[in-house]
Amino acid sequence: MWKFALISLLTTLLAWLWKVFNWAWLETRKLERFLRKQGFKGNSYKFFFGDMKEIASMYKEAHSKPLVLHDDIIPRVMPFIEKTINKYGKASYQ
Repeated sequence: MWKFALISLLTTLLAWLWKVFNWAWLETRKLERFLRKQGFKGNSYKFFFGDMKEIASMYKEAHSKPLVLHDDIIPRVMPFIEKTINKYGKASYQ
């Protein structure tokens, strides 16, 4: 009886782990390849946190500078998106 319960539990756990792995890694890599085939450019997929560290540092840097009335607001509000567009062009993804 315990063997059956243990096998059922392990099977369920493995199925759940496969779904998580598929969602977190395989699907994102598949989407990245699909976008690149269509001509889109961008940063490669980084597992779990992605570009969050870089985005946070860019926002911190952008908000540390004073904003003058005649300044362009885009680099302050969306610094990462502006950098991505400048680096990869308008046909890019994040």
